[in-house]
Amino acid sequence: MQNLKFVLIVCSVVNLLSAGELLTNGNFEQPLDIGWYSTIVTATSYDTIDRQTFFHPDPDYEVRVKKYDAVCAKVYQTISIPTTDLDFSVNAKLYAYEYTPTASYWAAAAIILRYLDDNNNWLGETRITYKTPHSPWINTSTVHLINAPDPNNWYQYNFNLNSELANLSGINSSAIRKIQVLLMDTTNGC
Repeated sequence: MQNLKFVLIVCSVVNLLSAGELLTNGNFEQPLDIGWYSTIVTATSYDTIDRQTFFHPDPDYEVRVKKYDAVCAKVYQTISIPTTDLDFSVNAKLYAYEYTPTASYWAAAAIILRYLDDNNNWLGETRITYKTPHSPWINTSTVHLINAPDPNNWYQYNFNLNSELANLSGINSSAIRKIQVLLMDTTNGC
């Protein structure tokens, strides 16, 4: 377990708003199976997807996605959208750690907005992320990274999708019909 990686996401509220909230159970006050799907690929006994009231100083529920070692754990929801003129906000604490920084292994925690067409084909994505130094994640014309300042504090992220899509020149924004919101921890193995 010398090369073990650890990644963690804790979120209190995820909103995608137009005239009203588009996500189901975006505040995680109901059980996670209401509106959200979850998957742990290559699960170990250390991996966790849960919700509690004590992850954040407020009394409300938050969701935690925690993954040790290879592959990923994720919580996600896909919705059809009426327009890309939507406001997105999330309150999150992201953490990733390499136990052996001299190895080439990496880890990343991210809140991902995946932009999809009518047939659920991937067009691109925005990743709010905290990643370890060996992570290969970079900005491209279809992937925009928003790096979390540090893993020890909660941060609020807010933006309009139309403004964010200006960072993604490789996406035809008129083709976007759906958004998948993912809370994901990922590593490349041990």
